[in-house]
Amino acid sequence: MRLLEVRRTSGFRVASLFFATFGGASLALCGFLYVDTRSYGRKAAFEWVEWESKHLLSLPPRALRDRIDASEDFAEGGRPLVLFGPDHARRAGAPIPYPATAPIGHPFVLTQQTEHGTRTLFSELTQLPSGEYVLVSRSAKDLQSLENALVETFSWGMAATIVIGLIGAVIFGVGSLRQNDAITSAVVRIMRGDLSERLPTRGVSADLAHLTRVVNDMLDQLERLMLEIKGVNENIAHDLRTPLTRVVGTLERSLRKADTIEAFRSCNEDVLAEVKSIVIRFSALLRISEMEDRLRRSGFTLVDLSRLLEDAVEYYEPLAAERDIQLRWVRPDGASVVEGDRSLIFEAVSNLIDNALKFTPSGGWVEVALLQNPTAIRVTDNGCGIPAAELTAVRARYRRGASRTDKSGFGIGLSLVDSIARLHSAVFDIASDGAGCRVTLLWPDQGHVSIALAAATTEAV
Repeated sequence: MRLLEVRRTSGFRVASLFFATFGGASLALCGFLYVDTRSYGRKAAFEWVEWESKHLLSLPPRALRDRIDASEDFAEGGRPLVLFGPDHARRAGAPIPYPATAPIGHPFVLTQQTEHGTRTLFSELTQLPSGEYVLVSRSAKDLQSLENALVETFSWGMAATIVIGLIGAVIFGVGSLRQNDAITSAVVRIMRGDLSERLPTRGVSADLAHLTRVVNDMLDQLERLMLEIKGVNENIAHDLRTPLTRVVGTLERSLRKADTIEAFRSCNEDVLAEVKSIVIRFSALLRISEMEDRLRRSGFTLVDLSRLLEDAVEYYEPLAAERDIQLRWVRPDGASVVEGDRSLIFEAVSNLIDNALKFTPSGGWVEVALLQNPTAIRVTDNGCGIPAAELTAVRARYRRGASRTDKSGFGIGLSLVDSIARLHSAVFDIASDGAGCRVTLLWPDQGHVSIALAAATTEAV
C-alpha cells in the first residue's frame, strides 16, 4: 500500500479528523489543568506568606528573634525569614539582601541569585512597630517541580496521542483502501463483461454496505435485462423465421402461379395473417418495454378492484359459455381499492383469466374471487397446472410450458403480467399443485394489498 493512496482514503481522513478533534480537546484540557494548577499553587503560596507575616507581627520581639534564628534556609528550597533594621541592613535570618523595590505589606515574587543559579521566592515584606522589617518567603521550587512534571506528563501524553492517532488513521486508511481495491476489482471484472460478478458485502464498512447492496440489486436487474435481451433476440430470430419464410414463400408463389385475382387475393390474405401475427408480437414487446421503463406511473389512480373484476368476468362469460366452462364470480360486501393503472391491472387479470379458460377442459370450472384482509384477487381453475420445474421459466418472454404445445400463443402473457407487477412495485409469484395454478401479486407498500390470481399452466397470447 502506498502512503499517498492511504492518505487519500476516506477512512484515513475521517480518523485524522477525529484525532485532530480529540487531540485539540485534550490539548485544551491539558492547558486548562496546567494554568489552573499553577494559579492554585501561587495563590496558596501567597496565602501562606500573608498568614506567616501576620503571625510574626503578633510575636514579642524576643520570640520573633528566636523564630527567625530557627528558620531554615535551603539553597534549593525552604521557607527563609530575614530581619532587617530600619536602615535596611540585615540583622538576622537568611542571607537575602533587602528588596528595595518591594511593596510593604503586599505579597510579591522575589528572584534571588545563588551559587546554584536563580531561585524564585514568594515573599512579603512587613514593617514592625520598632521600625524593623521582616521578610517572609517561601521557595517556589515545589510549585515549579509540579509545573515541570505536568508539562512533561502532558507532553508525553500528547506525543502518545499523536502516535496512536496516526497509527489508527493509517489502519483505517489501509482498511478503506482494501475495500476500495476489492470494489474496484469487482467493477473492472463487470466492465470486462462478467455480469455475474457482484460487489463485495463482507468486510465492508457500514457506510459502504448499503451502497454495495443497492449497486448489487442494480446489477441483478441489469443481468436479468441483458439475459432477457439475449433471449429475446434469439427467440425473435427463431419465432419470426417461420412466419417470414412463409411470407416470402407465399409472395413467390403468388408471383409464379397467381394468374387470377382470386388466387392473388388468397395469397395476400395468407401474407396478411402472418404479418398481423408479427405485429401482435412486437406490440406486446413494446408494451412490456414501456412498462419496464416506468413511463406510466404518472397515470396511477385509485382502482376499485370489485368493479374491475366484475367487468373482466362479464367480458369473459361468453367465452366460458362457448367452451362449456363454469365461470364463477365471488365478491365481498365492501369495496377494495388499490393504487395503480386500471387498464394495466385489467390487462393482467384478463391475461390470467384467459389462461385459466384456455387450459381448463370442457366441463371444468374457473372461479374469480375478490378477498379482503388482505385485499386479493383469486382466480382458481381445475386445469392441467404447471410442472414445478417450469414455474420460474414461464415468466420469461417466449417461454411456454410443455402443456401448451397444442395451444396457440406467443409466450408473452406472463412476461407482461410480470412487468405490470414490477411497475406497481408488487411481488409476483406463481404456484401450482398439479391441478390448476395460482399467481400472486402482492403490494407490500400499500398495506399488504394483494392480488392473488390463479391461472392455468401458461401465458395468454
